[in-house]
Amino acid sequence: MEDRERKEDVYGDGIRAGIKKGAPPDMHCRVIYSDIDGTLLDSRHHVPARTAGKIRELEAKGILFILVSARMPSAVRLVQKEFCDRGPMICYSGGLVLDKDGKEMYSCPIRLDLAVEIWNVLRQEHPKVVRNGYGWDDWVVDDDQDPRVRREEDITEGKALVGDIGEIFAEKGGIHKFLLMGEPEDLLRAERSLRVRYPQLSILRSNAYYLEVMAPGVGKAQGIRIMCEDYGISTDEAAVFGDGENDIGMLQAVRYGIAMGNAPEQVKAAAPYVTLSNEEEGIYEAVKGL
Repeated sequence: MEDRERKEDVYGDGIRAGIKKGAPPDMHCRVIYSDIDGTLLDSRHHVPARTAGKIRELEAKGILFILVSARMPSAVRLVQKEFCDRGPMICYSGGLVLDKDGKEMYSCPIRLDLAVEIWNVLRQEHPKVVRNGYGWDDWVVDDDQDPRVRREEDITEGKALVGDIGEIFAEKGGIHKFLLMGEPEDLLRAERSLRVRYPQLSILRSNAYYLEVMAPGVGKAQGIRIMCEDYGISTDEAAVFGDGENDIGMLQAVRYGIAMGNAPEQVKAAAPYVTLSNEEEGIYEAVKGL
C-alpha cells in the first residue's frame, strides 16, 4: 500500500497544479541526454535490462540517447556498450564532447601551467583531499592504493596512473578536470579556497564526497547545446535526466528536464519534472510511452 501511494504521489496530477511531479505528460523529443551514476545506473552500477531495451527501441525510432557524464571517455564507453555499440558522448561534465566515432567535437581543458599550480596548492593547503587529474583518457593520482581511488577504479573499471600531471599531460598542454575526493567538511574548505583564489574556474559538486574543478564556462548544459546544434535539434526537442547538483544546469537547459527521485531536494526543486529513482528505473518509467 505504501509503495502504491508513493508512486501515485510521484505520478499524480501535480504538473497541472504547478507541482513538479512525474514525467511530462505530452513529452515529444528527438534526443534524450542522461547522466550516468545515480541516474541511468542502478546500485550495482549497471543499466537495468528494461531501460537498456527501451533505449534500443527509442534509437530504432530515431530518438538519440546520449550520455552526459563527469567520467572519462573510456568509462563512458563501458556504460554505452550496455545498450549500443557506439555513439556520441559528453565527458568531463561538458569539457570534452565526442562524436559517434570518438572524434573531438569540442575540448576545453585547463591550461597546464594553471593545472600544475592548482595541483600544488591542493597538496600544500588541503592534504586531506585526494587529488585526481583527468585529461582525455588519462587519470593521474598521487596514490593508486588509496581506498577512495580503488573504489572509483572498481566503479568505472578504469586504472589510475601515479605520476606528475606536468609530465603526463605535457604533450596535450592541459587537463580537463580535477576530481577532489574527501570528507564533506574537507571538500567545503577546499571549495571555498579555490573559489576565492580561482574565481574564473567552474567548480561543482557531484555529491557530498566529490568536488569537480574545470575550465571556465565548462558545464553539462554547454555540452548539450553543442551537441544539439551539431545535430540540428532544438533544446525544446530535448529531454534530460540527472540526479546531482552538477546536473542542475542541464536540467534547466532543455524543455524536458527530469530529476531522478533519488536526487537531493535542491536538485528536484530546480528541475521542471521529477521521475522515480534510479533503483526504480525512473528513466524507463518516464519514457516508456514514447
